[in-house]
Amino acid sequence: MNALRLLLLFSLLIAQGSAAQNHPDVVVITNVNIIDTRQGLSSPNLTVVIKKGRIDSVAKHAMIAPSQKTQVINGAGKYLIPGLWDMHAHSAGGPAAPWDATVILPLYIANGITGIRDMGGNLQLLLQRKQSIERGELLGPHMYISGPFLNGGKPYEYSIITNSPDEGRRAVDKLAAERVDFIKILSEVPRDTYFAIAEESKKHKLTFAGHVPESITATEASNSGQRSIEHLSGLPLACSRDEFELRQQRAAAVQKADDAAYYAIGMRTLDTYDSEKARALFAEFKKNETWQVPTLSWWRVQSQVDSLFASDPLLKYVPASARRSKEWNLKPIQQSATPQLVSDLKKAMTRYIELTRGLHQAGVPIMAGTDSPDPWVFPGFSLHDELELLVESGFTPGQALRTATYNPAEFIGKLSDYGMAEKGLVADLVLLDANPLLDIHNTRRISAVIVEGRLFLRKDLDKMLVDAATEAASH
Repeated sequence: MNALRLLLLFSLLIAQGSAAQNHPDVVVITNVNIIDTRQGLSSPNLTVVIKKGRIDSVAKHAMIAPSQKTQVINGAGKYLIPGLWDMHAHSAGGPAAPWDATVILPLYIANGITGIRDMGGNLQLLLQRKQSIERGELLGPHMYISGPFLNGGKPYEYSIITNSPDEGRRAVDKLAAERVDFIKILSEVPRDTYFAIAEESKKHKLTFAGHVPESITATEASNSGQRSIEHLSGLPLACSRDEFELRQQRAAAVQKADDAAYYAIGMRTLDTYDSEKARALFAEFKKNETWQVPTLSWWRVQSQVDSLFASDPLLKYVPASARRSKEWNLKPIQQSATPQLVSDLKKAMTRYIELTRGLHQAGVPIMAGTDSPDPWVFPGFSLHDELELLVESGFTPGQALRTATYNPAEFIGKLSDYGMAEKGLVADLVLLDANPLLDIHNTRRISAVIVEGRLFLRKDLDKMLVDAATEAASH
């Protein structure tokens, strides 16, 4: 055996030893406080045993034979929550086109996000990454995917244009054959096409989600079975006392491509909010179980356009090619941000906070989502912003935490796998240094992340972030 082969063998043994140390067969967390994300309660001084990627037991005490393949973590003073989910993200193609897997996927894991609902992009790349993650070949969050957007109008990348009912039905048939998890609808789908998509999705037992198109009302979307509404789209108009008149004016503005008129109608919509109409709409959502994903972190970025900084430390995780794009170029954006525009955007943000509070008080099911990686909505990091904004909207920290844990698992029908830190479930867990039920900001204080039983300590997560920043600089 020559020297080169000896060196390669030695390197391989070192790598294997490191992998065994970082990912032991059995992980035991002792004396830890476990957060019940259903009830928003904390159970103290428990021992969690993780084997073969699942939670093997949760008890006051556990007898585990000592072994080199077992790692014990003292969880005293720490808090264990289920892995978080971002239920409105883009991770491949579409808005995420510049983001390589080596950049975007580690940002989720390092922030305790072990699952995402991808709301549209490059289907083949999404399927490839999803399958690689499921086989354990690629580290990343579980993925619940839609593939291309369904929309009306003119063709564009990562979309299927559906300007007629037949086109809508064919699009659903095609995506069903490609085994997407759900159908994503955008705002320009024509009215008759929307209902055809809804009907065809039901035939394939596929949920459909997305925007409320201009052509229909939020109530019609709910009654048609749209499973979730994104960005609170369609809600301000549905809650306006002048809805019928404003809807006609909006349609005319869209037809004429009159952006100024459309903008003015939008502001009048916010000013004509009717609380009685809102209560009736929210009751309909609750009855139909129409979930809402407010993406308040996305709305907040729009409202803070005058105060965004080119020196934001999180920009180091944004691919260099994206930072050079016009979407991330702050100078022209801020030059066009007149005082009136900034004031209007802040008014809109206030209204979206109020809508989210009303939905929550009415018992409408809500999930946390960010719409990352839109500009200044950072993958991974912005989910913690979203939880904080939900608390600002009237949620308790426990209720906010539920929107990113239990609720996503319920929505996708996977409560037997995800959403709680209980025996038998997949070992997707986040170990925190402080109690998130006392302060939602504590979800950022991550001591370790466990992904299907694979343990990543704080030092491992810090290295992920360093490597992601290095990769971002070269893409």
